[in-house]
Amino acid sequence: MKNLKSVVDFFTLSEFSSLTSIEGLAKRHHKKWSENYAKWSYESTKQKLLSAYWTRVVPVHIFTLFCIGLTACFFFVFRQQKITESLTVISIAAVIVYFSLWLWVYKPVYMNEFVPLLNNAIETLSGAYLKELDDVKKAQYSSITIVLIHIVTNKLAGLIGQNGYKFSKEEMARLYGISERSFHDALSAVLNADWKESTRMNTEMADAFRKAGHYFSATGNMKAVSLLSDIQADLLVSKKPPAI
Repeated sequence: MKNLKSVVDFFTLSEFSSLTSIEGLAKRHHKKWSENYAKWSYESTKQKLLSAYWTRVVPVHIFTLFCIGLTACFFFVFRQQKITESLTVISIAAVIVYFSLWLWVYKPVYMNEFVPLLNNAIETLSGAYLKELDDVKKAQYSSITIVLIHIVTNKLAGLIGQNGYKFSKEEMARLYGISERSFHDALSAVLNADWKESTRMNTEMADAFRKAGHYFSATGNMKAVSLLSDIQADLLVSKKPPAI
């Protein structure tokens, strides 16, 4: 039944006229491209998806319809008429069908549904990301707390993938307005379990986990709280780099 629904969705282009489907499409592709490009933006994801509609979706859709039509003609037309005459008729019909689909299906779906819904999805996704940055900046957390929130958020967003997502102290300094040196030490402490043991540092690490936990609890993100607890167990109990 699921496969049948996928087939129906393909032929009706319903994936490009549903906000839920488009949001999922944007998330999947943004995750994929973010793994390959360190500074990939939501606007870039939007432009890629808009381009893919005309360069991939429409050609594949029309080619599939053409193959189905050609197969049907083979069984019902070629056996009754000369092949040359049949191909001429099919070619003319294919041109007419293509321009009809472009005028009455592809362009209306693109202009009236896909573009506005994609704009809405991108604004929602980028808005949530910017709100997270703004909330962290306003709270004036320590660099270690910010690193914990950043790592957990990116992990749950799927940005830490098999291709080896790299945390950049330069990028984090630009995003959060804190010195690169602070993030260098914080990233080393969290990712590599590398910090000088002392009462003050142990207290600072515990406080960073507490504040990061409060941040995620306040937003109701219990998956983040659970992941943060795992990282805390690795760093503060096992004294080893977290498995992320």
